[in-house]
Amino acid sequence: MKNYLLYTAAALTGFSTMSFANEPSRLSGEIIVTSGYMSTNSNLSTDGDARLKDRNSKGSHTNDAIVAPLGSLTYRLGDDNNQRVYLGTSRDDLAVGDLAFEVGYQYDFANGTQLDVAFLPTVVSGEVWANPYQETGNRQKTDIEGHAFRVKLNNINNSGMSLDMAYATAEVDDEQIIDPELRRDHDTYFIKGSHKTMLSERSGLVSSVSYTHRDAKGKAETFDQYKAEVTYFTSVDAHSLALTGGYAHRDYDGNNPIFNKERSDNRYKVFLAYEYADFAGWDNWSLVSLAGANFNTSNIDFYESEEYLMTVGMSYKF
Repeated sequence: MKNYLLYTAAALTGFSTMSFANEPSRLSGEIIVTSGYMSTNSNLSTDGDARLKDRNSKGSHTNDAIVAPLGSLTYRLGDDNNQRVYLGTSRDDLAVGDLAFEVGYQYDFANGTQLDVAFLPTVVSGEVWANPYQETGNRQKTDIEGHAFRVKLNNINNSGMSLDMAYATAEVDDEQIIDPELRRDHDTYFIKGSHKTMLSERSGLVSSVSYTHRDAKGKAETFDQYKAEVTYFTSVDAHSLALTGGYAHRDYDGNNPIFNKERSDNRYKVFLAYEYADFAGWDNWSLVSLAGANFNTSNIDFYESEEYLMTVGMSYKF
């Protein structure tokens, strides 16, 4: 489900930006309801088979119909239109397909820079297998819980450059992995630089590079990730498109005791998003649709996976 929400966020990339200068009310927001179809063969996904058939191969595909609501609320502070508080899914994350529930504060400086400080109570939370490598019987699900803090500087000095920094921590509730090299409790450090370039009045590129370091209890779960991503966006009348491609390389620090080698992954992402604003003549309503895929290749077959998604939904802005 978490990956599905990430895809849904990506569908909204570059489609619309809230404007507060002409808002008669201090409160504004958006409600999004989407439904779709998701398929994955990840051995690590709790949406997959509970029974692990083979630790030396990819998992079998599982298919799910999904429905999910998203949304956000923003409240403008003061009369200068340069401060606001918000909660929900941040639109600043959408250009790279990231999504989490946030509670934050934004301040717009006179030179065009926007400071954005947020607390993310659920960004690393969800379900995992208590022991994903268990080969006898059905694997049991358990919760992973954590939170994150982030600071962003958007459009620094009106240059189109942005800087995003975050720290997150997470713990697995019922960790049943015996080998200490594979323990998954971790702290994560993240930094990303991005640049927005307009190609015309209605089209442009958002490119970014990022570095992530995950410091896990187990050395075989500790990694460094280097990622690059590019989004092309354009709009014609009421129709908008966004096409994103991304690549990440991930190196793990320690020897994996189950497979007797250090893990190394290459991760690929591609998706195409479409929005039809004021759909069927309904003011403030938009039709949103998305088709996308994630691929993870690894030097250890167990970790290889594919994910596919198609969604369609409606968005209402107020």
